[in-house]
Amino acid sequence: MNPEHSLLAWTILAIALVLAPGPDTILVAGQAARRGFRSGMAAAGGILVGGIFYMLLCGFGFLSMLNLVPGLFTVVKVAGALYLTWLGIQLLRGAIKPKANEEKQVALGAPFRQGFWSTVLNPKIAIFFLAALPQFVGNGPGAPLYGMLLIGIVYAIGMVWCTVIATVAAHAGRKVGNSSALRWFEGVLGAAFIGLAGRLALVRNA
Repeated sequence: MNPEHSLLAWTILAIALVLAPGPDTILVAGQAARRGFRSGMAAAGGILVGGIFYMLLCGFGFLSMLNLVPGLFTVVKVAGALYLTWLGIQLLRGAIKPKANEEKQVALGAPFRQGFWSTVLNPKIAIFFLAALPQFVGNGPGAPLYGMLLIGIVYAIGMVWCTVIATVAAHAGRKVGNSSALRWFEGVLGAAFIGLAGRLALVRNA
C-alpha cells in the first residue's frame, strides 16, 4: 500500500473510530449539557492531551509495553473500569439529587482531568493502536514517527467531533435547564458509563 492510499485508509478508519459511541463522546456531551460549552471543550482538551500521551508512547516505543510487561494490561484495565464506574456514579447522583443552579459553573480543571484520565486509563485504545498501526507504518526506522502522525490524525478528527458534540449538547442543556429532562439525560449517561466500565473490565489482551 503506497503512502497516499495508506493515509487515506487510516483517515477513514479514524473517522469510524471517532464516530463510534464511547467514553469520550459521553463525557463531552455530559459536561457540555450540564455545565456549558466551555466545560465540554475542557473535557475534550483533556482527551486531546491523553492522545498526545499515546503519541509519545508510540514515538518512544513504549506502547508495546502494555503487552510485554506482565500484569500491566490488567492493572490499567481495572483502573480504567473503576474510573469509568466512578464517573457514572457521579452522573447518577446528579440525576437523582441535582445540585443548585448556582453550582453549575465549575472550574474547568475537573472536566479536563476527567477527559485525560478516561483516555489514558482505557487500554482498549492502546490495543487498537497496537493492532492497527503496524499494518500502516511497517517496521522501518521512521515507523514510530509515522505512527505518531497517524495517532495525531485520530485525535485531530476527534477534536472536531467533540466540538460538534459540545455545541449540540450545550445548546440542548440551555433549552431544558435544570429540568427533569436533563436529569434523565444525566441518568442515561451515568448508566452508559457504568456499562462501558463493565465492557472494559471484560476486555482481554491479545
